Amino acid sequence: MKDLINKITSAQEEYAISLSKNESIKSDSIKRSERIKNIDIELENWKSLKTNSEKMTLELADRKLKINHEIEENQKNPERIATSKGQNIQNLENTKKRNEELDRDLSEAENKYNLINQNLKSIQEKLTTLRENKARNEATIEGINNRKRDLMYTVKNELNIENENLLLTSSDINGLEEENFPNIADQEQKVEKIKKQREALGSVNLRADEETKRYEEEIKKMEDDRADLYSAIVKLKASIDELNQKGRERLLEAFNKINRKFNDVYTKLFSGGSAKLELVDSDDPLEAGLEMLVSPPGKRLQSITLLSGGEQALTALSLIFAVFLVNPSPICVLDEVDAPLDDANVTRFCALLDELTKITKTKFVIITHHALTMSRMHRLYGVTMPEKGISQLVSVDLQKAEGLVA
Repeated sequence: MKDLINKITSAQEEYAISLSKNESIKSDSIKRSERIKNIDIELENWKSLKTNSEKMTLELADRKLKINHEIEENQKNPERIATSKGQNIQNLENTKKRNEELDRDLSEAENKYNLINQNLKSIQEKLTTLRENKARNEATIEGINNRKRDLMYTVKNELNIENENLLLTSSDINGLEEENFPNIADQEQKVEKIKKQREALGSVNLRADEETKRYEEEIKKMEDDRADLYSAIVKLKASIDELNQKGRERLLEAFNKINRKFNDVYTKLFSGGSAKLELVDSDDPLEAGLEMLVSPPGKRLQSITLLSGGEQALTALSLIFAVFLVNPSPICVLDEVDAPLDDANVTRFCALLDELTKITKTKFVIITHHALTMSRMHRLYGVTMPEKGISQLVSVDLQKAEGLVA
């Protein structure tokens, strides 16, 4: 009996062990099934990852080729920039030399013009003084001649002496013999009578001939000075006429160039139409006024004062850029020129700036608050205030920003 119990106990223990192993095997089998499923899922994921990796590898290869191409292009940029910089420096030096030459010419012309004006004023003052002196001298000479005529008339009437015999000795003893000389007392009485007659005539200016000769010399000198003044005035007028002629020629030449450019720029900004400049109020270009006549697309030719505000602003910009194209500069600053324009006109304005940049190699600095204008720029500069009372300059390179976004 005891052996049977031991066998049963032993069999139960073996059964418990076998059951435990069976349960463990079942649990392991379930885990293995789940693991197999997970492995299948992971395998699919790895296959998908492999496919994506291959695509990414191809994209990276293409991107690598593009980057290598950009690197090659960027390696060429320093040479291009150096060439452009050299050209810009040379253009700037040439422009500075030309400006200096024009400043010198203008300064010389102004100095010459001021000197001519001063000489003209001095000559006019001298001429006025000489005219006054001549008038006074002529009046004096006329008075002396009248006085001389009065004296000669008095001598002829009272002493019966002609002009040609005035300096000869007038006496009744001429031609008489010594024994026939008249009585001394009678002669003395006659002399006294003549003296009284002479005193009755009044005082005689014995220096009248000398004064007349001196005045004649002064008059001759004044006439010579008058001839010199007249010659100087003629030369001065000829110089002024020459300066005016050159000024007219240069003004008309610049006017014609600006007029052609004005029509071209206006046509591009308005996508059609026509515009021209006219000299008004005078036939002389130096004294004439300037009138702008424009014809927007679909409208008749009219004055700028009849246009709308936006059209007037675009027309004014056309004239400014026309003058700029005739004599471009390396740098141009535009302050709020797009403020009166709508979006369509701002787009035209920006397109014109791009074309001007290509034609003139000019760097435009634009001060604006218009978002459309700022979006067309290469680089933006602004001022921000991160803390109260502290301003900070901020710059953005839009080309680099677009590259980063791409």
